[in-house]
Amino acid sequence: MREEKRSFVHMMNLLMGIQMATVSVLLIIFAFSVYHAARKETDIAAENVLNIYVTQMENRIQKVDTQLTIIINEEMDLYLLESGDDMERHYASMRLSQYINDMMAIDQSADIFVITEAEHNICIDAKADNLSYSEKNRVRERFMGYVQSGQQTEGWKFQEIGGTFYLCRAIVREHRMVGAAISAESLLKTVSLRDIDTYGFALADTDGIVRAYAGEPLFEQKKNISVNDLRLGRNMENVKELLDGQIKLYSFESRSNVFRHLYRNALFLLFIIALLCVFDLYFIRVERKQIIRPMEGMIEDMERIGGGDYKLRVAERGDNQEFSLLSRTFNQMMDEIVNLKIRFYEKQLAFSDAEQKYIRLQIRPHFFLNAMTTISGLSAKRKNAEIEKYINALSKNIRYMFSSGLHTVALKEELHHVENYFEMQEMKYAGCIFYFIEVPPELGDWRIPQMIIHTLIENEYKYGISQGNSLMVLIKAGTIEHQGEEMLLIEIEDDGKGYPEDVIEAINHGNGRQRGDGTRVGLRSVKRLLELMYDRGNLFQISNVEPHGALNRLYIPRCPVNQRGKEYMDEQGIL
Repeated sequence: MREEKRSFVHMMNLLMGIQMATVSVLLIIFAFSVYHAARKETDIAAENVLNIYVTQMENRIQKVDTQLTIIINEEMDLYLLESGDDMERHYASMRLSQYINDMMAIDQSADIFVITEAEHNICIDAKADNLSYSEKNRVRERFMGYVQSGQQTEGWKFQEIGGTFYLCRAIVREHRMVGAAISAESLLKTVSLRDIDTYGFALADTDGIVRAYAGEPLFEQKKNISVNDLRLGRNMENVKELLDGQIKLYSFESRSNVFRHLYRNALFLLFIIALLCVFDLYFIRVERKQIIRPMEGMIEDMERIGGGDYKLRVAERGDNQEFSLLSRTFNQMMDEIVNLKIRFYEKQLAFSDAEQKYIRLQIRPHFFLNAMTTISGLSAKRKNAEIEKYINALSKNIRYMFSSGLHTVALKEELHHVENYFEMQEMKYAGCIFYFIEVPPELGDWRIPQMIIHTLIENEYKYGISQGNSLMVLIKAGTIEHQGEEMLLIEIEDDGKGYPEDVIEAINHGNGRQRGDGTRVGLRSVKRLLELMYDRGNLFQISNVEPHGALNRLYIPRCPVNQRGKEYMDEQGIL
């Protein structure tokens, strides 16, 4: 009868249990012996943290006060908002809008700046990135109400706007107002909580009602909760006032955090460490016998198998159940791997992956060559302003192309990139091309291969447009049943001269691979790209339309079979 082997896991669990029980008893004795000293130390640390927090928040509010003063100093433009001349008001509004947006781009201490003029119903604003448009509009309405009623908040006031609490300051002069607002939640985020994540912070008004909270979730987050409710179950609390007592910042810490400071008793800690060292020595001895030596033998066998000795199998080592099961399972897997001829499949996968890289790199050169040609042409005409505008648009296209790898993006994202490309090409072919996009909003999130529409539009510029000639391009999308499933149909139609018959035959009935003459690389790349990503053909078709023009049809299934993300492309050196 075969002897039943002992379970190594059971043995390790038993040893670890003994260790944890010993450590727990020692730590309890240690905690109670120095509890009062640790409590005092914790209170001091909490007060220091709160002082730092309050200082940072006050500095932020002071920055916003300074920015408001700077805006008010723009007296001429603010005065022109009341001008009877429409053009003066318009240009003054533009200058003020640019001014506060530039200020917001440099420093987002405020969540929003608002400049209003009641007589002509003018409202100018600049918002931070964290503020949504709906929140911005609600704040604008509140500030517009101030100037219409003549109400002022020369100092900072805590106000609720649309269910969100803000610190607001509005300075009204006659029919004009300059104001700023900081949300309570944003104000609490002034300080990073990564290094002080053991604390909970609450921002409350003068009535003791909590308006925002951050840090460790020591309490259930509900609206209009009182500070008194937060004190339940906690024995550590600190409070500081801001803005002459209009706002109070509370910090809370649970009793359990006191025990984090119990490490101060060095002698007792050394005793615990010594005890653990003795226990660990025994643990290491058992570990070496039960794990390390059997594992070294298994690794040696695996290295020989990896070197080509596929007939070798891992021998059973040790006297525990886990290694016996591991050895048998590994040997079974080796038998299956040999029979599957992994080398052949790895070679095919590597070839397919290399071909995908080639297709992706093949699409991009056309765009860069055309871009360099356009810049050269504008430079020859000494159109420096147009060159700067073109380079700005070009940078957006480059960032988009290199933002990710061979994968899919939302249809609306691709169309936004294509519109930017149209605007960029307008500088080279001014008034030569007119485009229309008809895409239902509900299809905007459908995932399509990145750059696929761009490639076809670039093909329009390469073969269908020239100076002095005009071209109309229509891009539309909808869903259709194709090859037994619902797909997104993208149609790109123009009224140009159409495709040559040999190109239509090659794309629709050939394999879509590049020919030696180097023409129509983009069309062949699109066809091959769809075949590789979706493992099927006939997803790209081209034709001519009457009386003249070309039509491109792209059938996009909902989910790709193969795609590569940005991380993979970075590793492979493709991007």
